[in-house]
Amino acid sequence: MSEDIRWEVVEESALTLPDHEAIAAMLGQAFPDWSHWYVGGRDYAGMQPERRVIGWGADGVVLAHLGIRRMFVTVGGEDVLVGDTGLVAVSPSLQGTGVGRELLVRTKAVLEGLRVPYGLLGTGEDRVPFYARCGWHELEGAVGTFSAFTADGVGVTETEQGGWMVLPVEGQLEDWPDGEIMLNGQQV
Repeated sequence: MSEDIRWEVVEESALTLPDHEAIAAMLGQAFPDWSHWYVGGRDYAGMQPERRVIGWGADGVVLAHLGIRRMFVTVGGEDVLVGDTGLVAVSPSLQGTGVGRELLVRTKAVLEGLRVPYGLLGTGEDRVPFYARCGWHELEGAVGTFSAFTADGVGVTETEQGGWMVLPVEGQLEDWPDGEIMLNGQQV
């Protein structure tokens, strides 16, 4: 099936309104509990990505998506440059077919091109094994704090334990600092 997908890395400013609408439609299907966020052209619920990895179907439907934004996070008091990675989704009809793995292979190439020391993502504990099989490393017991926005636009501080993962890009895993992760803003 992945041979039927046209992969593209897109800078945020190059996306058109129909692109945003197609992304939002797929994200709403992939995250049904959050589908109220992804309406019209609203295709992100936190920090707007700067780059997106998108897998398009022949009919113009988005089949896979991931957003990345470079930012500094504070880990144990030390600032660390990361490629914050989020909005990771594969169309429900293609989950389990290898498309997600292909999405993450392409993502690593984008992170390498951005020359960041690490990719960083927060995920649910049930998805940690998938990312680990794709080269990401769970930060055991890590606690992360970030600003989240409600559907009404009100900012709230969220703290989550577990599910924080890094992908060494130009940095080494053993150089990742110990301590709480402070995103000092929103997640992608």
